[in-house]
Amino acid sequence: MKRIDFENDTVTRNIVNAAFPLLVAQIMSLLYNVVDRIYIARIPSVGTYALGAIGLCFPLIVIINAFSNLFGSGGAPLFSIGRGEKDSTKANLVMNTSFTMLVLCSIVLMIVLYPLLKPILTLFGTSSSAMKYAYSYMMIYLIGTLPSMLTLGMNPFINAQGYSTAGMCSVLIGAIMNLVLDPIFIFLFRLGIQGAAIATVISQCVSAIFVYWFLKNRSELKVRLLKKEEWIVCKRYAQNIVSLGSSSFIMQLTNSVVTICCNSVLSGIGGDVYISVMTIVSSIRQMVETPIYAMNEGSSPILSYNYGAQRPKRVRKAIRVMTCMILIYTAIMWSVIIFAPEFLIGIF
Repeated sequence: MKRIDFENDTVTRNIVNAAFPLLVAQIMSLLYNVVDRIYIARIPSVGTYALGAIGLCFPLIVIINAFSNLFGSGGAPLFSIGRGEKDSTKANLVMNTSFTMLVLCSIVLMIVLYPLLKPILTLFGTSSSAMKYAYSYMMIYLIGTLPSMLTLGMNPFINAQGYSTAGMCSVLIGAIMNLVLDPIFIFLFRLGIQGAAIATVISQCVSAIFVYWFLKNRSELKVRLLKKEEWIVCKRYAQNIVSLGSSSFIMQLTNSVVTICCNSVLSGIGGDVYISVMTIVSSIRQMVETPIYAMNEGSSPILSYNYGAQRPKRVRKAIRVMTCMILIYTAIMWSVIIFAPEFLIGIF
């Protein structure tokens, strides 16, 4: 599989080669939630209320993803710095520390969230009529916590080794499967909102298997759980991972809190219909923001690798290229939102 040459290729080509597959992967990843909502909104008789229930589940899903990014986004730059320093031992220990933390965190989240699910959904503003949809969806979705977190958290380590196409494929496989399985489970098997959750969990499992297989068998540095004797040695790496990933974690967490507050207020003012409208607006915002995340993540391994290799000129150039790309994109999307909002809303 083609690999990006961080050592010799130009900075601009590195960023473009890394960002484009990531953009495709991020868009396809977004389909996990967006496709569910599109199909759920078309369930006869209960589509609108079921869509509102998914909107109420969304903050909890964001919180789970925030923990994935805490260890993934925190560990991948340190991993790239180690590779830039030509210290494969350090890079491998950083990746294995992130992997171990992701596995442990996903298990803890499942244990904590299952018995508290109904109180949490009630706190999020779930009405009694929407509870049956939201609760049944999340009960199944939580089964996929481990594969979901592994896919999101370990994918950056594939990209950080220059295998951006493989990183794209890991998400693409799951997203396409979700796209195919959703109508089968929702409409053909008549499982409704539970069918959407089942399709999502199966798709997440397939993506996680691909990510683990690639990092275990095909990548330059192999992933594994930390051994007992390595726990003390890797304590410092764990602290650095959490410290570096905390900014992304806090941003997603606060975004989730804002959504929870909005849903709570809207539930009291207009009920489930208003929450359904908010769900559509949130989905559009995700669609618009996704390419920005792709450009940031595409630039991250280039910045980190060159920082570790002590090449400040390439670091500064990478920052300039990334800034220009984001400014151009945001200007274009701002124009679409202002002048053609009906097109975006009409998707749902």
